[in-house]
Amino acid sequence: MDSELPPTSQHDSGPARAEAQPGSFPADIFDNLLATAGRASPLTQFFLFIYQMLGLRLGLDLSVIMALLGVFWVTIKIGGQGYTLVNAFIENHLMHSVTVPHDDEIYDHVMAWLSKQERVIKTSRLVAKTVKNDDCDDKDLENKLDFPDDGDENPDQQRLNVLKLISRVRHQYFPAIGVTSFWHKNRYFAVRRSKVVVITTTSPFPLETNMEEIKISCLWSSRAPIDKLLLEAKEMYYCEMMEKTRIYRPEIMDHPSRPCSWRLAARRPKRSKESIILPETIKDSLMADIREFLMTKTERWYTVRDIPWRRGYLLSGPPGTGKTSLVAAIAARFHLDIYTLNLTEPNMTDAGLLRLFRALPRRCMVLIEDIDVSGVLQRNGDSKVVEKNQGTTNRRAMITESFSFSGLLNAIDGVAAQEGRILIMTTNRPELLDEALIRPGRVDFKVEFHNATKEQSAALFCRMYGDSTSLKPNKPASKGIEDQNNDKVSLSQKEITELSEAFSKKIPDRLCSPAEIQEFLLSRKQDSQKAVDEVESWVEKMKEQKNSGSNVGYFPTVQ
Repeated sequence: MDSELPPTSQHDSGPARAEAQPGSFPADIFDNLLATAGRASPLTQFFLFIYQMLGLRLGLDLSVIMALLGVFWVTIKIGGQGYTLVNAFIENHLMHSVTVPHDDEIYDHVMAWLSKQERVIKTSRLVAKTVKNDDCDDKDLENKLDFPDDGDENPDQQRLNVLKLISRVRHQYFPAIGVTSFWHKNRYFAVRRSKVVVITTTSPFPLETNMEEIKISCLWSSRAPIDKLLLEAKEMYYCEMMEKTRIYRPEIMDHPSRPCSWRLAARRPKRSKESIILPETIKDSLMADIREFLMTKTERWYTVRDIPWRRGYLLSGPPGTGKTSLVAAIAARFHLDIYTLNLTEPNMTDAGLLRLFRALPRRCMVLIEDIDVSGVLQRNGDSKVVEKNQGTTNRRAMITESFSFSGLLNAIDGVAAQEGRILIMTTNRPELLDEALIRPGRVDFKVEFHNATKEQSAALFCRMYGDSTSLKPNKPASKGIEDQNNDKVSLSQKEITELSEAFSKKIPDRLCSPAEIQEFLLSRKQDSQKAVDEVESWVEKMKEQKNSGSNVGYFPTVQ
């Protein structure tokens, strides 16, 4: 007898009994999960909620979606690894690269060049930097902030002028940290800007210093395109700097074991020789000596005779007599960079000083100002007491330096000292300097400066009023410094010369420094006749100041 099968109820033929399709999840698994959802974790509950939305209500097969996501993830992983392998192969076998450290001047050349390339500054990741006043010329005087004569300008107009001036502050874009790629002259370049950690192990405790570097790569069979790019960047950089004098200062670290280096401190417009009001004999003799030293045949002459190719100068004289100004004019005349050195730097050491001198380029000028007050006046001891006279009182100042006198001498002309550089030291009191510091071989040329003669006073007057016009007051001047915005009245060159002679006759020879006379003229720069009329009373006050022993000049005061 045939056995009877149990009847199948209508409700047993639902999705729970359905036969699973190939490649899909059994539906009863998710039904069981739904039944226990109240006891599941929040993440599981969220997943089940998504399943209900996609599977039950929208009719989508979640297993297909999960399979597609898995395929996509595997594709991304394999593709990423493949890209890394291909990129590494290209960089190692098809591209040439050059790495430039941050403390090298090539770094400045390349970064300045990159900031001028349209293809670079149009990328999506950049760094913005404000252009300082010494990095650009602002020749549009009409947009400068200006004030009217009476000072009664509308506040809204004043605010507009200030906003206009602020809007003129420019900025530059540079590549950000990471890789920046671009095409240049049909060549593919990639510039990687990164930060590296330099570990110094010269001390008992290793020190870490963050340094920046750039890596320039080119997809080519040789390094020639990179060489051309570096040369192009260098030419562009120096063409822009032709009218500027670069001034470097030491970057002294806060720990003796950290390396010292030079950093660019400022770029200043070049100063002409004619702007220096000094006797022509001083300027011409010094210029001629430096010109002869920098000639190529002079270097060969020194080399053949085994003489170190170095030159030292000592400029001495009272403050304000034009020592530093002449140095700036010399640097501009011969296109030299100025490396200023402050020997009172508290963290300066013998090793750091030697490292700074070794890092100097062959054609440059090293300036040590006021070496008589730097504390390096004795041969023994690291801490020295220097007496400074100020008026009628003596003030004793303790100047402590961690470098020695012998360390300074060794840096200047030791066995490992750099050649081709020009060393200029200035001093107000040359009698305080040690003979070993200024002996021949370290100081080859001495120039003594004095206070202004009558000829210098007349020349200062002509320079102040000669190129522009003199201003004649059209209303009484207020007390103190007069109003400097009056109606202009042109003076001929003959009239200016006559006024300069009258002006210079009232100033005794060698009484005032050129800086003091210039300060007097600056406070009357729009009224040449007023300068002539008031110079006698100013001279009397200057005599009183100097006879009293004060080194502070007379300045106009507002009452």
